[in-house]
Amino acid sequence: MDFNTLIFLGFFAGTAVVYYALPKVLKPLFLLSASYCFYLYKPENARLVTLLISATVITWCSGLAIAASRKLWVRRLFLCIAALTCGGILFFYKYFNFFNSVLWGERATLLDLSAPLGLSYFTFQSLSYTLDIYQKKLRPEKNFLYYALFVSFFPCIFTGPIERAGHLLPQFHRPRRFSYQGVSGGAFRMLWGYVKKMVIADNLDVFISAVYGSANQMDGPMLAAASLLFSLRLYMDFSGACDIAIGSARVLGYDLLENFNAPFAATTFADLWRRWHMSLTGWFRDYIYFPLGGSRCAPARHYANLLLVFVVSGLWHGAAWGYLLWGLSCGLVQLIGRFTLPARQRIARHNLLYRSSLFQLWWQRSIVYILFSLCFIFFACALYGADTAVVYGGLLTGWADFFREPSLFAGTAAGLGLGGVTGLILLLLTPIILTVEGQGRVSDWIRRQNWALRWTLYYGLAAALLFFGAFGQSAFIYQQY
Repeated sequence: MDFNTLIFLGFFAGTAVVYYALPKVLKPLFLLSASYCFYLYKPENARLVTLLISATVITWCSGLAIAASRKLWVRRLFLCIAALTCGGILFFYKYFNFFNSVLWGERATLLDLSAPLGLSYFTFQSLSYTLDIYQKKLRPEKNFLYYALFVSFFPCIFTGPIERAGHLLPQFHRPRRFSYQGVSGGAFRMLWGYVKKMVIADNLDVFISAVYGSANQMDGPMLAAASLLFSLRLYMDFSGACDIAIGSARVLGYDLLENFNAPFAATTFADLWRRWHMSLTGWFRDYIYFPLGGSRCAPARHYANLLLVFVVSGLWHGAAWGYLLWGLSCGLVQLIGRFTLPARQRIARHNLLYRSSLFQLWWQRSIVYILFSLCFIFFACALYGADTAVVYGGLLTGWADFFREPSLFAGTAAGLGLGGVTGLILLLLTPIILTVEGQGRVSDWIRRQNWALRWTLYYGLAAALLFFGAFGQSAFIYQQY
């Protein structure tokens, strides 16, 4: 079920009430049952739940076998079994048709495959568990119940963050009692996420989808506005989903990994990627980038490693050329940034405008955001079905008319959904959310404020959600990955 539905809120409220009413010994079993009920709500997942069970059983058994054996070939054998299971499921359901088309073109026979939601998340969590045991960073979980709960924990199975066994599994061994502070903090984090998703992201999507849906009829200013706002929309959508996941887990007494750290406050492209989708970038860093040598190798190999991680990241998001090119473009921008760093530092020392630290800060943030948005045009085109060449080419047109009569742009944008309420929401709520998130974890920040500001924010967010939010009208973008 989707987070942004009344069905989920009813399901979650009932789960939380029953969970805290049960004795400690029954809590993990109940949560596992609730997680499978959550997963099986979607009809397509009911047919494919065997994949989740298979990945769970095989990786759990492999982890036990790897830890029990001292023979290297046995350890490698069971690691390969786990990797082939997780990788095979992921490849077949998500990438088979794509690579089949690449190899055979029009002669390719495409299968009617329906990938289960959360496929990329539970396979990555299962595989990382086995890899950590193989690398002797983790002891195997001998209780299958706890491990099955780790793989299928419902707050994070569809939208992440991608959890690590060393972080989440120990928490299942010591279920927490009811804590007013934990429940209230988690509930506020959920409210924060709902506002980001349904009030900001969904309202922005009306304009963005209208522009990208008829990209061949749009001029440069309109395409530029939609592309710049798409980055904001994607952040509000995805981080909002993670806020709901983290908040719902916190209500139940569990802490999930943070997935974002104020990415738009970054002053370099590399810093932005250290702050964006941190659970995924951390996964690729630990299990692909470092094993390939990371930065501790020859420069050419280091750059190849970096580029490979971005390309794989693009493919993780979807089996389409648009996602692959998006990953490649992000990797190239990252490499160009590394190559030009010495020259840019020399220029910065002589830049008179940089004598103002405030100007330097916002100028660098703006440049990073623009580069990020330009790369994400590939992503947006893959998502909305637009022609990438048309969008990039169209960005160069219509600017003379825009500067001559800006009112025409404003009128057209308002007609496409970027006006009135949406414009007001964008101007008022977005700066508040980005500023608060720049202060650290939202639930920690709100506790430090006086009661007047806290309750003003509670009621203000609730009112914004009530009047401007829409339940169930738009699924979370990253839920499909």
